[in-house]
Amino acid sequence: MRTGNLLSILCLLLAGALAAEEADSLKGYGNTPEDLRPYHNFVQQPYKQFFLEPLAFTGPGRDQAEPQVDSVKIGVLAPLERSYETYIGRPMLDGIQIAIDEANAQGGYQGKPFALVVHNDTGLWGASANEIARFTYQDSAWAVIGTVDGANTHIAIRVALKTEIPVMNVADTDPTLVETRIPWIFRDIADDRQMTYTIAYYAFKEMNYQKVAILRANNRYGRFGVSEFRSAAVRLGRPTPIEINYETNYDQVNPEFKVQLERLKKVKPDAVVLWADAEAAGELVKRIREAGLKMPLLACDRVVNPRFLQLAGPAAEGVIATSPYNPDADSPALKHFAAAYHQRTGADPGVYAAHAYDGTWMVIEAIRKAGLNRYRIRDALAETKSYQGVTGLIEMDDAYSDRGPVTMATVRQGRFAFGLPEVKARF
Repeated sequence: MRTGNLLSILCLLLAGALAAEEADSLKGYGNTPEDLRPYHNFVQQPYKQFFLEPLAFTGPGRDQAEPQVDSVKIGVLAPLERSYETYIGRPMLDGIQIAIDEANAQGGYQGKPFALVVHNDTGLWGASANEIARFTYQDSAWAVIGTVDGANTHIAIRVALKTEIPVMNVADTDPTLVETRIPWIFRDIADDRQMTYTIAYYAFKEMNYQKVAILRANNRYGRFGVSEFRSAAVRLGRPTPIEINYETNYDQVNPEFKVQLERLKKVKPDAVVLWADAEAAGELVKRIREAGLKMPLLACDRVVNPRFLQLAGPAAEGVIATSPYNPDADSPALKHFAAAYHQRTGADPGVYAAHAYDGTWMVIEAIRKAGLNRYRIRDALAETKSYQGVTGLIEMDDAYSDRGPVTMATVRQGRFAFGLPEVKARF
């Protein structure tokens, strides 16, 4: 072959590789579609895109010798009492414990049992920081699983950065959690970015709604949960006409949601995006229907909960919610976990119990692979690009967060029917 032809072929191959690299870079972060990318009408190729390269830990510690221990401790930080989020924390702990019991039945770690060190997340920033320090220095845990609240988790992972302990988050859907660029935090559950993209495409592209109002909790969960939907509405040319807040202690200050209902009546939206906890959502939906408001309600994953259905009653019929996984999927592993969970609790596993189970197994397998060394455990988790769990295929991005597509569920005859509506785009 002539030298000129060989050079031409090499140039073509290089050009193809560069084109593929550029195409990958344009996919952006968090499965963001092109028409929801910031300034996409004005800038074809961003000067710089973030969170598209794996976070690295370049410090020392990987050569530390493995200690002699009687048990392999894993920390759990979750709201288990004195918190409105205990309905998430308690099932989460049950899912974690089932995974630990199964791992120990298999022989634990080299014959040594795994053991949980459980601390309650009181909801105070300083307390969350103290608990992570306790896990590291007092309890000698090798990794931590938790927690739920976005503000508390943000504080916890900053302490984890300083104490150098891996944290697997299984319940905080705050989109900004992994954007802190802390290489010790991992998340095995889809975040609110993916769920709001899915709702936005369904509301604006499939249903052609013109005015979609937002009704949310007046806390970090509500504020950050709807932020990407609000931006998506603007980029799709249909800005949100109103964003209404409710106090998390609504039962003491505004149990009938009079102010919120009056504002909805004035705006007359085509649909409402509801970002609320299960109990508050149940009360809100009931009040909305009692007021004669019949617009479609598009809700977050926290309403996929028996407590929501119980409180909302018949008013829940037709409510559409996003969910990070489908509990009705035909999966032998999921059926096995559901049976074990039902035997333990007498209930069916929800979103957070299932993701807690998967996240715990990811930590267990990382420990078995890396040994008792926090730095190598971190590396093993960072090397996990995908994981087949009971919640489906967990696809980790370069910020160490699950980007597997979410699903939708609609209340039909008093229960959630998953896979409905059959949306054209899931993120």
